[in-house]
Amino acid sequence: MDLLRHLRYFRTVADEQHFGRAAERLRLAQPSLSQRIQRLERELGVRLFDRGSRGVSLTPAGRLVRAEADALLAAADRLDSVVARVRDGATGTLRAAVPPDLGGPTVAALLTGYQDRSPGSTLDLRELTTIQQVRELAVGTLEAGIVRHPCPAEGLDFGPLLHQPLGVLLRADDPLAAAPLVPLADLTGRDLVLFPRATAPALYDETLTRAARHGCTPAAVHEARGGDFAQALVLSGAAVALLPSAAGQPGAVWRPLAGTPLTWRTSTAWPRDRYSPAVRRFAEAAYEALRAGAGMLPDRPPGPPPTVGPPPTPGAGAGSGEADGAALGAPLDAASAPRAGAAPEPAPGPGPRPEPGAGTTEEGRSGADASGGPGGPPAAPAPAEEETRARPLYPRPASEFPL
Repeated sequence: MDLLRHLRYFRTVADEQHFGRAAERLRLAQPSLSQRIQRLERELGVRLFDRGSRGVSLTPAGRLVRAEADALLAAADRLDSVVARVRDGATGTLRAAVPPDLGGPTVAALLTGYQDRSPGSTLDLRELTTIQQVRELAVGTLEAGIVRHPCPAEGLDFGPLLHQPLGVLLRADDPLAAAPLVPLADLTGRDLVLFPRATAPALYDETLTRAARHGCTPAAVHEARGGDFAQALVLSGAAVALLPSAAGQPGAVWRPLAGTPLTWRTSTAWPRDRYSPAVRRFAEAAYEALRAGAGMLPDRPPGPPPTVGPPPTPGAGAGSGEADGAALGAPLDAASAPRAGAAPEPAPGPGPRPEPGAGTTEEGRSGADASGGPGGPPAAPAPAEEETRARPLYPRPASEFPL
């Protein structure tokens, strides 16, 4: 017997003091309601009502049961409310992670954005590399994260893909510092500073491969875990540093690369079978924080809703990404470059979606992550994007981030 349901029937009959009116209120047939009350009386072993031709009244035992039933049903209602808030992500704790060197302003914006969306809940945020996040997402010790691509996609769904253009940090008296943009090929023969390869082998190799394809062959590559060490190497005149962004330090300047030949790609991620309102709020807060705090840009402008059909086949831009002009940090073409003076892109929910093939490459199979790297203060605000028809952001299936 469902005790709580039968107690609710009992309370309604006690309130109405009439089986007919109680049955109408409960939208039950009167004989069915009478049978349910009789079953409750048998279960409790007491008579709850005195029945008469004009209605019913509580017996002494019924009055005692009524008082306890009110307290029990009130507690059950409170429990339902708490469970609903946890289920909707309005309370409880969400375990999430961000990659190293994401930047203080970006992390602060993420924490604030999540708290604004879910004031009754807590965000337990940790700093982990992409591969560490993937492992913990798989075993359930992490519920959401911000990952760098290439990223192993098995068992994961992703939020919209954002890219972070790389520039070069130069000493202020460097001849290249006089130009507003630096051609990547002009860095040939220089020593470069990058994040340690051990922290993100796939992204490290991808960055140098793309640099070579754009005519840049460094004399040597130095590894720096933090932005301070990278800037020290630059200020000494020993090297130039490839960074997503950097504020002007005394004696050094940051310049964007001409044509945006190199980018780092970032998105939110979560286990495919554990998407929840709390994860959605995290993904929305992360999207806004990455755009505002880190100056990241959508991988491509939002387009019309996709047609229903099978996923793209390898060789059509969905495999290694070589056929995709925006994949793997390739130069932006006219379709993917932001258009100055256009209307700003709407914030998530509706918004841009990554195109198939833009998420991972064959290099992601090696288990390499794309986190880490020297960083600096956030870049200047991104230019406005072209206003087009939006489509939903979440969740993004792993099939759109093929390895």
